[in-house]
Amino acid sequence: MADKGAGVAAPAAAVVMIYATYPDRDAALSAGRIMVEQGIAGCVNVLPGMTSVYVWKGVTETSNEAVLIAKLGAEGAERAVAHILAHHPYETPAVLVLPVSGGSANYLNWVRDGTKL
Repeated sequence: MADKGAGVAAPAAAVVMIYATYPDRDAALSAGRIMVEQGIAGCVNVLPGMTSVYVWKGVTETSNEAVLIAKLGAEGAERAVAHILAHHPYETPAVLVLPVSGGSANYLNWVRDGTKL
């Protein structure tokens, strides 16, 4: 089935993805649901199982975590990052803003429509 909105959306339809890790699926899902319901993100995906290896306070740690990927209009990125940081259980959470360089115009517009500023 062809995507009738195939191709790259115009620059005015800029979208970003925010990648953040959480201690478990429930924490990530709760954060994602709030972000969507409040219009902070147009869509959120939660990947329930990931293993992270990192150094924290001088000790190498291995932790099972969940990944939250939020998709939203680029102009809402600062607000979304601030929201995640204010409500996150970690002292120093992993939160990255990743630019989206293209994709289905219909999908990117749908994501932006779900992002309220």
